[in-house]
Amino acid sequence: MNCFDCRDLDVTAAAVAVCRSCGAGICDRHAHPHPQVLHRAAGMGAATRRQAARRLLCATCTAAEHSG
Repeated sequence: MNCFDCRDLDVTAAAVAVCRSCGAGICDRHAHPHPQVLHRAAGMGAATRRQAARRLLCATCTAAEHSG
C-alpha cells in the first residue's frame, strides 16, 4: 500500500500506517501521532488508564480535528 497524501504530490512512498479516522494509508512523513485516553468500566475504581495510547491520523483528519 502507498501513502495517499504522497499521491497528491506525485510521489510514491510506502505506507507505514493507516489513518485511524478515514483509513487512508500514510507514510512516516504524513503520519501525525495523537494521544488517546483509554477508558474502562471499573465500578468504583479508576475509569481511565494512566498511560495514553497512540492514535495515528493523516494530515487531512488532523486538520479537521483541530479546526473550529
